[in-house]
Amino acid sequence: MLEQIKNYHTFVDRTNPLTKIFIGILLFLLVVLMHNPNQLFYLSLIMLIIMIILSGIRLRYLAVVLVLFFVFGAFSAMYMVFYGTGETTLFRFGLIHVTEESLIRGIHIMMRGLTLSFFGALVIFTTKLTDIFYSMMIQLKLKPKFAYSFMAAIRMVPIIAGEYMMLRQARKVRKPLIHKKHISGIKGFITTVITLLSQSIRRAYRLGVAMEAKQFDDGPRTYYYQTAFSKYDVLFVMMIIVIAFVSFCLGTEFNLINVTDAR
Repeated sequence: MLEQIKNYHTFVDRTNPLTKIFIGILLFLLVVLMHNPNQLFYLSLIMLIIMIILSGIRLRYLAVVLVLFFVFGAFSAMYMVFYGTGETTLFRFGLIHVTEESLIRGIHIMMRGLTLSFFGALVIFTTKLTDIFYSMMIQLKLKPKFAYSFMAAIRMVPIIAGEYMMLRQARKVRKPLIHKKHISGIKGFITTVITLLSQSIRRAYRLGVAMEAKQFDDGPRTYYYQTAFSKYDVLFVMMIIVIAFVSFCLGTEFNLINVTDAR
């Protein structure tokens, strides 16, 4: 799926998934502890530029993702903006009370979400799901039975979605022959769930039999796909450190908002 919407690959694609996850955790802590809205603004802006350049995704798909990020970010800030507390009133109408302090806090919360969303999108666009589990098995020594179970379950999701669409199409074709109570309401929902569950159970059983036939066990094994830490991991870590440092310096020297603490 990702290969169909990517234009090119960057060094982030070759970075170990565990490095990205670990940096994501540290970035989350940094964003939570960063109370200067100016520093957070520059951090979110640079992270946006990095995501656009290094994700390799076609611009039309990035545009859709960015619109969704900004829309949900605005919704996440509305509660703080409209119903926050403060002394300098900007707008008041009934229960809605917008103050300068609440507006800044709302924008601050929005930028926190956008920063993490941009980084998360960069990780998603440059990481294969199977590589995550292979990294956990090879580097973190996760038992294969757990990793392969998760991979099999995730691979089942699009199959189940496709079966649901086929079931809907079949019901539309046979609609005149089926009583309405069997395809609508609670009974229709229960019928759909039971049908999908029964098909999933049969598929899981066949998968289990196939794995037993191939003598799959939880002992030592080799891997066709190899993951390891490399120079790209060092480059990725250094890039995030430089981004954080530049954001801190820019937010300290160039204040777009006359507030240094949004708590």
